[in-house]
Amino acid sequence: MNVTKGILVVGYGTRNGNLQEVLDTQVKRLRCRGWEHVGTAYFRVMSPTIPEALEKMADEGVDRLIVMPYYISEGTLTKELIPEKLGLGTSDAGNIIVKGKEMSITMTSAFDTGYTLTDIICDKIAEADGDMDTGILILGHGTRFRTKANMRTVMMNAERIQARGYKHVMCGFNEFCEPTIPEALDALEKMGVQRIIAIPLFIAMGIHPNRDIPKKLGIPEYSDGGIITVNGREIPLTYTRPVESNPRLLDVMDQKAREYLGE
Repeated sequence: MNVTKGILVVGYGTRNGNLQEVLDTQVKRLRCRGWEHVGTAYFRVMSPTIPEALEKMADEGVDRLIVMPYYISEGTLTKELIPEKLGLGTSDAGNIIVKGKEMSITMTSAFDTGYTLTDIICDKIAEADGDMDTGILILGHGTRFRTKANMRTVMMNAERIQARGYKHVMCGFNEFCEPTIPEALDALEKMGVQRIIAIPLFIAMGIHPNRDIPKKLGIPEYSDGGIITVNGREIPLTYTRPVESNPRLLDVMDQKAREYLGE
């Protein structure tokens, strides 16, 4: 019996930023790799919603669906809230009925602890002409949830970057977690760095990467950096873009699809 297979890429949803463009780019790339039934869905405020996307997959005759959360970290959203909207309860796999059609669903993990994010950070350092003596600041949003998943992922990548030979590495969080961004800048200044590259470990541009974080870094909103003053000393700071539609993430998605869907 022929089985129709599909991929659903799920983002958080936002009224600001370029998340839709990011997800649409990855969907187009997946289609160009031979995946016919690929769509997007959003957890909140954007369309299509997860139920709407499931109905579209059912209309396309999809029997087996792999759901990929386009998220930096695992957490309450990926472990509980998205599976619930998929009709899976708190499980990551199961069969559901959509518009009278039975569909088998498997949900994969977020990018989370894989080394792909670490490699992307190194790419961004290279693109910004950094070296092992440059101050590296890896930025996370932070989380108030019990799992502290976002904090763990950001701190883990800071440790990995340091293990690769970078001498001056700090992480800093926009809110909820420590060290704060000003605390991280203070630490880098005390290390004697002559330059800082700040890398937001975020999925896409939005309120936090565009406005909140630049303000805490001491650079203009919507900018790629500037000269900041820390402890009375001026330091050039380069502010990179988030991970967005990085091709390395596409490779992870394609590999997961082939693993789960048996291609």
